[in-house]
This record gives sequence, structure tokens and C-alpha cells, in this order.
Amino acid sequence: MKTIFNKQKRSVAGVLIALTALTTALTGCQEDFELDLPLAVSARELSLTKDAGSTHVLVYSNGDWTARFTRPVKWASLNKLQGYGNNEIVFTYSANYGISRKIGVVFEKGSLTDTVMFSQAGAITDASLSFSKPAVTLLKSRSQIFTPISTNLRYCIDDLEASVTYYDNDGLPNDPVTVLTRAEEGEEGGEGEGGDEPQAQPVEPWISNVSATYKGITFEVTDNDSGFARIADLTLFIEDAKGEITKSVLTVTQGIALPALKLDSNAETYEGYAQDCAVPATTNNLVPYSDQIGYDVAYDVPVAEGAEWILKPAITDDGLTFSLAKNEGSEPRTATIRLNFTDEHGNSVSASCKITQKPYPTAADFAAVRALAPGEITLQQYIEGYIVSDPDSKNVVSSPQTKQFFFDRGENDRTAYIESLDGKWGFCLKFASSEDNTPARFSKVRLSLNGATLEKKNSPECYTITGLTAANILETSTPDEFKIPVKTKTIGELTDDDIFTLVSVTNLEIMCKDGAYTNCTDGYSFKDNINPIGTATAPRWDVAPLMCYDNTGRTIYMLTNTAAPWRRFSSGRDLDFNSVVPQGSGTFRGIVVADDVAPIRFGDLGRYQLRAMTAEEIALTDEPFSKTVVEWNWNDRKTDLIPEIGEGEINKYGATQGAAADFNNVVCSGKGGASSEQKGLVANGGITFTQQWWDFDADKGKYFDISFSTQGISGSNMVFGIVWGHGSMSNTTLSGPAHWNLLYSVDGGATFQAVPDSPIIKKRSITWWSTTSQDSTPGFTEHLRKLPADCFGREKVVLRLQVADKVTDIDPKATSSNYLTALGIEKGTLTPSVAAGNSQARIGTITVRYN
Repeated sequence: MKTIFNKQKRSVAGVLIALTALTTALTGCQEDFELDLPLAVSARELSLTKDAGSTHVLVYSNGDWTARFTRPVKWASLNKLQGYGNNEIVFTYSANYGISRKIGVVFEKGSLTDTVMFSQAGAITDASLSFSKPAVTLLKSRSQIFTPISTNLRYCIDDLEASVTYYDNDGLPNDPVTVLTRAEEGEEGGEGEGGDEPQAQPVEPWISNVSATYKGITFEVTDNDSGFARIADLTLFIEDAKGEITKSVLTVTQGIALPALKLDSNAETYEGYAQDCAVPATTNNLVPYSDQIGYDVAYDVPVAEGAEWILKPAITDDGLTFSLAKNEGSEPRTATIRLNFTDEHGNSVSASCKITQKPYPTAADFAAVRALAPGEITLQQYIEGYIVSDPDSKNVVSSPQTKQFFFDRGENDRTAYIESLDGKWGFCLKFASSEDNTPARFSKVRLSLNGATLEKKNSPECYTITGLTAANILETSTPDEFKIPVKTKTIGELTDDDIFTLVSVTNLEIMCKDGAYTNCTDGYSFKDNINPIGTATAPRWDVAPLMCYDNTGRTIYMLTNTAAPWRRFSSGRDLDFNSVVPQGSGTFRGIVVADDVAPIRFGDLGRYQLRAMTAEEIALTDEPFSKTVVEWNWNDRKTDLIPEIGEGEINKYGATQGAAADFNNVVCSGKGGASSEQKGLVANGGITFTQQWWDFDADKGKYFDISFSTQGISGSNMVFGIVWGHGSMSNTTLSGPAHWNLLYSVDGGATFQAVPDSPIIKKRSITWWSTTSQDSTPGFTEHLRKLPADCFGREKVVLRLQVADKVTDIDPKATSSNYLTALGIEKGTLTPSVAAGNSQARIGTITVRYN
């Protein structure tokens, strides 16, 4: 038995027990005691669980008695309806999948009555009940109306009740009239039969015969002969066992109009894919009667039963709606939808529309589309491939700069990447809006090319399809990551064919491991929930590169947008100089891109870059393949030249040495202005070397040296890395030399020669506040050079960074009107008048590693 007795309601039973005990004590066992009560029960309220079960009720009486429910119900029963004397009944109940409910059992003996109330808990504790529309407007004539409801009360529909409140000519509500009720004691007609008789009203009731199913409410209205519109509120409600009521109100307006329907078009043409269609209506008052309208589809070419291709025609608020099946034939097909409606007084209206559906497009492979001339695509075909980007990711593409200090972040949400089913080629897709860009990551998509435009970039060769809308998406499948082609390559194996495809690039490490994924000045980027210390009105950047390298010394940059939530840890983590980036090596699973935006700010980023959709795809979780010979990163906040890792020396040859801020911190409190924060910088996290860097007497560049020992070290590759930039973020320090050569010596510095295959190392101007040009970088730039094999096993190796020429940068005085052309990088020339204080080399990291 699954019954919970209410202890506070057991007074009658307690009295009976007490009386029995007292009588026994007084009389002993000499004679039987008979309780002589006219009518009583053992409990008047019982609480039941939601599960099915049964419980017993004791009845005390000195005569005949009867039992009945307070109203008819389907979920409970009694094992007997009458009895004599002291007895019991069994109350059996089914499981309750709805809200809590209550029923009473009335016991009668002559004029005496007693009632036991049973309350059963329900599976639904949060009832929902609402009309699909809050209002409906009806025609003049009498009719039967069906209006849908949305509810989770399917299993207690029989307990729904309804009332109607009529409004008089002055717009004042009358008393509610019950039109649907649960059958209570003494009522006839059973449940769902209309309930109370209509009450006398100042307004003649005109809504009747209300009935309910879990799909909706049906009711009838009379003719409106009043000459004006009349209004009533139909309230649908249900009460649970605790007396809490859930309700919804439908406002019913009955006007004096006759049926009217006029479609906006009598002929429409659609593409060949399966779709939902709508022909708008300029006049339409038939929406409440959609289930009573006659629909007929006349096919120009007869179709077999079950092969109909126009489905579910209906009149809705959108007009004539219907669905089209996919046209798998090779020719267009046509049919006419005809519809008609006649009200109860014989007033009729009709309309028709001829539907033409083109054949379903044929497939075009990626190679055929790549071979097209750039411009509008005239192929009436589709491409099929896998979406490898994520519409929810904020790291899909760089934000284009559309004003001097504005970046269109919405471009990210409008962009997707699709790769061919074999993973060989990819396209960048540009949708009209983020709402159009709906395919989920790893879903297979058929994409119509109708109305789209092909754009081609020649170096590297890659393709973008623009002008897409949701209508171009013909079909999508359920995302399945395991169906995506596994494409694994090293940096050196990447080709132009890999652009815009998902590739697992192996054997990677991050060069600058003591920073974040975006080692740039946060004060110059967007102010948002990720970067509370940015600028809301004048951001200078929105994407940052971070260099990765492999065990052959090749490099590739990953690109990370400032809106990516994983780009930098917040101040909730005490990570002073500790890193957010992986410290090991492994595989980077990302989309290969050829970014047109980032190189403007950061210089040459190579032919290809990588974009991660999630931080977890940067799976550099293996042990590092490289070992560090020596590294300076000034993470100890000291201005000395003692390396943090290994042993080595820096000889600056008379340059002034000073502390500098470093971009590689991960701590941002969001308070701004603090010296420990400096809007994304860490004071004393780097070093500056300041002097007049060109020897004008000898007409050659000055230098500084880095020396270390590789005695006893052998391996396949040795690399030198440096992270640096000009000056102190001020247009007074732009005159640092921009071009540096890397030389090396293996004889202790006696002789130097150029590092083979080592292009000039560029040192760029850092962003400053006032007249920043769009080509100045908001952070240091990273450089890696592979050293010759003869650097292994040497007692002393010396690397020399020497100024290559007199090229420097200038303040271009960029404005909102000329920012696109007012560039400052490498536009200046060093002269003897340049003060030493305005010519700096600002360094965040110097490292030598090998494997």
C-alpha cells in the first residue's frame, strides 16, 4: 500500500482507539464490546504517491451505508459501494502522469454523511497550458471553431475546465459563465458535456459546446446579427490537488465580415529541393477555419497515390502554406492548388495558385567550381561537403576593419568553412547574416550555388563563395565527427589545396610558452566580458598570431580572435607569468587559412595559418620534443641579463639597459590603470636596449651578441627565437631600426658569418594611442631561425643581431579618412639627428632550443 496518512487528520480514528481501550479496561474480557456509532470513518484525508496502488478505509456504522465518488473519474475505483456495520472499503488508483489530483468518497447512512478526500501526487509539478494564439477573429456566421493549445497535461485533459467572460457594448466584462467543467456531485451529462446551464446575462451568451483534447479546444459560436463586433474571453484552466490553478485565455472576437481570401500571386516557381513554402495573401480572414477549407491539388501530370509532391496545404497567417517534396526528375513539374470555403449561410470564396517546381539540382564537384571564372556562379547545381567550422565559435575568421577604429565582429558569425567529402579541397562560405549560417559543425551539407558569387585569391590559391542565404542550404545531416576525413600532415606537407579544410598538423610546439594565446595589449582591443580593460570606442586590433614550430624548424602561426573565451585567463587565476598555452608538443587540429587581415598588423605570417574552433583541439599534450639551451624571458621582473633557463651571456656593447613591460601576462583584473596591470602588460617583464643603432662614421649597423655553450649537445635541429618590437608604445620611440641580420660564430666570436637561409629579422613599431596606423602591431612579433648544424658541440657559440640598414618607421598621422593609406611601417630612415632615447630594441623573449 502506497498511502501516506495525514497524522493531523486522524482524530476520529484516535478517538475510536481510545474508546476501545477504555472499554476493555473497564469490562475486562468478560464480554464483547460493540462500538455503536451511527457513521464514522478512520480518516478524512489521505495523501497518495503518484504511483498506482490501493489503500483501505475503515467505516464505522450501526446500520446500512453506501459509498460513492464526489464526481465520476476514470483513475480510481472502489471495491464496494455499500455495506453494513463496521466494515472497510478498498480504494484503488492508477498511476498519475499528470498534475496532482483529488477525489472524494462520500459515505451515507440515511441523512448522515461523511467524506474521505484522496489527494494523489502527480508526475508533473510544473503545469503548462497555453493557447497557440492569444486571440482569434471570426466571421459573422455561426460555426464550429478548433483552436490549438500547447500543454503538457495530456494525461489529465478530463480535468480541464473552461469559462467565458462576455463583454458588453461598453467594453465591460460580465460575470464568467462556466462552459466546461468536471462532472461534480449531482450533475448530469458526465464529463466533457458542457457543465452548468448558461446564467442570465446582460449579454446573450454566444459561445457553447466547449470540449477539449490535448491538441486543442473546440467550441461553437452563433450567428452575429448585432451589426457590430462582439468580444469574449474563453478561459481554460485546471486546478491541482492543492488548489493551485493553471490557466490560459483566448480572446474571441466575432465580427460581421463575410469570407474573404485573395492570394498575392496565382503562380509561383520553386527550386527542386524539399522545402516549406508560403504564398502571401493580401486579403485573408479564413485562418480560424483552415480545417474547414476544401483543398484540392490538380497535378498536370497525374501522380500515383502516395507519390503526391505538394503536401499539407493550409491557410495560415502567412497565407497559403504547403510543403514540396524533392523533385528527383529531370524536368520541371507543375500543379495547381485550389481552395474554397463556404460558411453556414452559403457565402463562398475560392482561390488558386499554379505551382512550378524545378528539378533538383545536380551535384558539382569542388574541382569544377574552382575552375569557374570568378564572379556570379551560373551553375544550377549544388556542392556537397562537410562543415568543419563551428557557427558558435568566435574564432572562425578575422574581423575586417571597416573604420579607423572599428572591426566588424559580425563577419565571424557569417562565415563558415566547407570541405569536400574526401577532404581534398575547401571553400570559405560567406552568408548574408548569422541567422543564415545555421549548419552545425561536422554536418554534411548540400549547398545550392544559385545566386552565389565566386571569389578567387591567387597567392596562395584559395576560393570564397559569397552571397549565400539560408535558401542555399538544401539539405543537412546530423553532425557526425567520425565521418570527417582524417587529414594529418606536417607543416612542410601543407599545400594550397588544404586551405579551408580541417587538418591535424603534427609535431608542433608553441615558441613563446610563457604567455597567452593572444600576447597583445588588451587595452587596445575590444572591451567586453572577456576583456574588461579594453576600449569600447576605439579598438586597434581583434586577432593575434602565436607562432608554432615543428621538429624540423618550420613555423606556422595560429590565429586567435579576442572574442574567443579561451584566449587568455582572467584575474580569477593567480597566474603571474605562468602560461595559458600548452607547454608540450603534439597535434594541432585546426582549419588551414590564408589570412588577408592579420599580416597587415603583424607582418609576414607565412603562406598558411591555423584556426582552432576549440582550445581542446590544440592538443600539445606530449612531452616537448625540444630542449632549451638558454632562454631569457625576464619573468623574474629583474632588469639583469641573467637567463631564466640555462647559461649564457648577452653583450649589449654600450647600449643602455632598462626594464620594459611584457605582453605575455595572463592576468587582467579589469580594474585598469594599476601599474601591475598596464592594460594587459606586466611591468619589468621585458628588457630594452637603447642607443643610436647606426654607426654613421663607419656606415654600418651596430649590434648585440648572445653567447652560450653547446658542448656535449647533439641533435638534428637547433633554433633561435626572439620576441621583440620598437620602443615604449610612444610615437617618440619610432626610430628603432627595423631590419636586423642574424650572424653566428662557432669560434668564440673571432669570426662571424650569416646564418644560412635566414631572411632579415624585422622589428616593428608597437601600437600607440594617439595616431596609431593600422599597420602598427599591438604586441611584440615572434621570429624563429634555424641555426646551422655546426652550432652543435661547441664550447662557445655567439649569435649576433646586427642592424642591416637605416630603415625605420614613422608616425604617419593617420586619420579617420586616410587610415587605409597612412602607413608607418618601414617608411622612415635613420639619421644622425635621431636621439638615442628614441631608438630602442624592446625584447620579451630570447631562446635557443634544439631537438
